[in-house]
Amino acid sequence: MPALRRITAATSLAFVGVGGLAPAAVLLADARGYPGGGGVLLTVLAAGALAGALAAARRPPGFSDVRLAAGGAAGAAAPYPLCVALFAAAGLCDGPLLAATLRIRADHAPPAVRTQVFTLGAGLKTTAGAAGAALTAAAASALAPSRLLVAVAVLQLAGAALLREAPRPVRPERGA
Repeated sequence: MPALRRITAATSLAFVGVGGLAPAAVLLADARGYPGGGGVLLTVLAAGALAGALAAARRPPGFSDVRLAAGGAAGAAAPYPLCVALFAAAGLCDGPLLAATLRIRADHAPPAVRTQVFTLGAGLKTTAGAAGAALTAAAASALAPSRLLVAVAVLQLAGAALLREAPRPVRPERGA
């Protein structure tokens, strides 16, 4: 699957989870005895994302954008259930994911349709996020907030899986 299609599919899938993050964070903070603390969780997530995006600008040479996006999506999945400090860690991974996504779109979109590619990609992520928020709201009465965050993490990992590099075919040796 070409890089542009992979990054669009992966981030759209991951954003179904991200869309559920805000309601899940509010429910988690309330369940832990911090009514109104969901805003703190989302703020440290956003601050972490900014720091991660700035760090991604200084990535080592030869480190592919697809690998950076996959690592960001997988890393963002792990810390969600662990609260405030780890929301910031999730943000640190989310920032490079966004930076890599934008670079992949810029590098792989044909110049004649680059604007449409960026617009479509953003529209798909926004739609996926809205669907995730709706799914989280529907599941909120049946699942504990920590379980909702696990679902967010699973969707992040699923998005990361779509970005895995395809294995190269093994060619038989000559004369074998």
